[in-house]
Amino acid sequence: MVDREMTFRDAVMADAAELSEIGRETFIETFGHLYPPADLVHHLEETYSIEKMAADLADPEVEVRVALSGKRMVAYCKIGPCKLPIETGPGPALELHRVYVYQARQGVGVGRILLTWAIERARRRGAADLFLGVWQQNERAIAVYKSRGFETVGAYKFRVGETLDDEHIMRLKLA
Repeated sequence: MVDREMTFRDAVMADAAELSEIGRETFIETFGHLYPPADLVHHLEETYSIEKMAADLADPEVEVRVALSGKRMVAYCKIGPCKLPIETGPGPALELHRVYVYQARQGVGVGRILLTWAIERARRRGAADLFLGVWQQNERAIAVYKSRGFETVGAYKFRVGETLDDEHIMRLKLA
């Protein structure tokens, strides 16, 4: 299970550099082998820069929760406005943008704790639905999301540089 040293807290502006680092490193760990180097570099710079992380942390519509082992950040979760290419319906909707966990910390419950936080925060914020996008071949993540009640409701192309990935859009009905 989760080690006794594990703590969870809301991210603060001072976490921007560490969030940038974990975002880059976990993306490379999980997906880096799939992309041409130029596409990967472009995506990392565009998505996980310190400036981008700071902008997310400054946005009142975005919430980020971090997991720490001792003083080291080992995972994070981000929710905010739904930006997926899907009609979200008449009720308010949020998107689970990321649940990123270092591979060495996967399988011990950290991701599930962060996912529970995201679902509860979305409910407290009055969302009727929580959406997410997930690579269609990420069977492990899809199984976790399905176990929590998410269902596939659409598909789209996710751009990494010039590469286009097939992604599922999944939804959890909250209301």
